[in-house]
Amino acid sequence: MDTALAHCSTAIAAVAAVPLEGLSASELGGAAVSIQGFIDRLTMVHARVVAEADRAGVWGGTGARNMADWLSQRTKTSYGDAMDRVKLGDAAEAAPELEEAVSSGEMSAKSAVALHGAITSAPEGADVAGLVEAAKGATPREAADAGEKFKESNRSRKETPEEAEERRHQKRSVRSGRPEDGMVTTTVVLPTLQHRQFINAITHVAGDPYEGDTRTTEQRLADGVVLLSDAYAKGAVTGGRERPTLLLVLDVEEGEARTAHGDNIPGHIAERLAENALVQRVLRTGSRILDLGNTVRLATDAQYKALVARDGGCRWPGCHIPAAWCEIDHLVPF
Repeated sequence: MDTALAHCSTAIAAVAAVPLEGLSASELGGAAVSIQGFIDRLTMVHARVVAEADRAGVWGGTGARNMADWLSQRTKTSYGDAMDRVKLGDAAEAAPELEEAVSSGEMSAKSAVALHGAITSAPEGADVAGLVEAAKGATPREAADAGEKFKESNRSRKETPEEAEERRHQKRSVRSGRPEDGMVTTTVVLPTLQHRQFINAITHVAGDPYEGDTRTTEQRLADGVVLLSDAYAKGAVTGGRERPTLLLVLDVEEGEARTAHGDNIPGHIAERLAENALVQRVLRTGSRILDLGNTVRLATDAQYKALVARDGGCRWPGCHIPAAWCEIDHLVPF
């Protein structure tokens, strides 16, 4: 192992010694992609070593809670990054096809980590190889979605919507890291609906950007959290300048709703929310007139909601941003 690691160090030093200033844009782009591929392959190798080290009990008696805790302490990396290594090693051990996919460059290490839960919880006889094959070339989010569908299709008993809601609810958490330079990173994990309500609330509390506002979106949301917490401490939680609105589109045939941001909401939850909501019926067969001619340039609220129901996001070829980020425009220039 020492000899192999020495060769690895030599190779890294050789790449680092290449003068970047003389490379063309094409060469730099190719190098950026190739190096990422090497990093993914090395990440998989690292994950297998971590899995074997965990099996050997290297963290026993050190005061660490588990292998990820030990690795993060020894390498000074984040606990989340160390846990990803543990998950990747476990998943590769359970599915050799996963290791092969990453090693061959057909799947990124991050996408492979996203399959961890589906692979390690797969029942006997489940087509794990088929899952890996389907996830080749997928982004981490797409791989995670494929994993969720795989788990759902391989449940011994079909999960009811209420059971699924409770399972997700039990995963909620708020975790804070160690202070660094007077700052603390807090990770919030919530079910999709509660997450959207949370974001909407702090967005409204923070207010819209104003002229000369130099804050990033992330900074405005952070200000919203602080303002809301401060208002609670003063006993004055009254919300923002207006009540946060959550736009849900419920397809009566599919039985599932989605928000304007592209979040999927279980149908039974959307139906429960609709009991105390403003409901607008949109028939795609044309019960509402959408073509107002050239006398009205800007879309009405009713048209916006209908477009969200119809399109769900940007219609420009290759663009996948959610409806909430889109501007409404004319297919034929006005």
